[in-house]
Amino acid sequence: MTNNFPSGADSVKKSSCRAAVLFLGLLCLLLLAGLITLGSLYTKKDMKMALLQTSYNNLTNERDQLQVSLYNLHGVLNQLQSRYDTLAREKDQLQKRLESMTKDRNDLQRGCQGWVYFGGSVYYISSVKKTWQESRNYCLQEGADLMIINSEEEQKFSSQWKDNIWIGLTDRETEGTWKWVDGTPLTTSYWASNEPNGHTILRDEDCGEVMLHEIKDNWNDKACDDPNFWICEKKLPL
Repeated sequence: MTNNFPSGADSVKKSSCRAAVLFLGLLCLLLLAGLITLGSLYTKKDMKMALLQTSYNNLTNERDQLQVSLYNLHGVLNQLQSRYDTLAREKDQLQKRLESMTKDRNDLQRGCQGWVYFGGSVYYISSVKKTWQESRNYCLQEGADLMIINSEEEQKFSSQWKDNIWIGLTDRETEGTWKWVDGTPLTTSYWASNEPNGHTILRDEDCGEVMLHEIKDNWNDKACDDPNFWICEKKLPL
């Protein structure tokens, strides 16, 4: 008769197998837990790396922008320096010009006693009488010339003095062709009525004078050898 109950050895064998299976299962669970933990750690590491990379990229962009800004600032600084240098040179030039003009003014004040300023020129009105040529020679010796009337304002200015005065107008070169002493032709005139009449019975009247008491149209042609007061004009430097 056959015995169907397991023997003691089989029972021990089965118990050992179950223990091994349980151990392996537990080991698998531990390994799985370890893998999950490692995966989580790697995921966090990847996120940190991504954040670090983003921060690095942002810092790199900021650095590049700062470099561009610095380059632009250098350009602006160079432009400002160039402008400053230009202004400094202009200031020096203006300072020299001011000093020169101040010197010219002082020289004029010292050397032009009795001269009158008007409209950018200084004028000398004589207190004695001379011929037209003698009057002009006096003006030339003073670095001036007989007055040239270029405007109505100058005409009014020339008409306010104490007597008739020579001005820098003559037709001695060509009769009837009146020119100023600088060679320019007469274009605007203020001749008195019936003037210029050219000559008298005895001599020509080839030099121009401004007659007293008539503000407008008070020019007269007169013999150049007659004595007269005169007015010199000296242009001031710009």
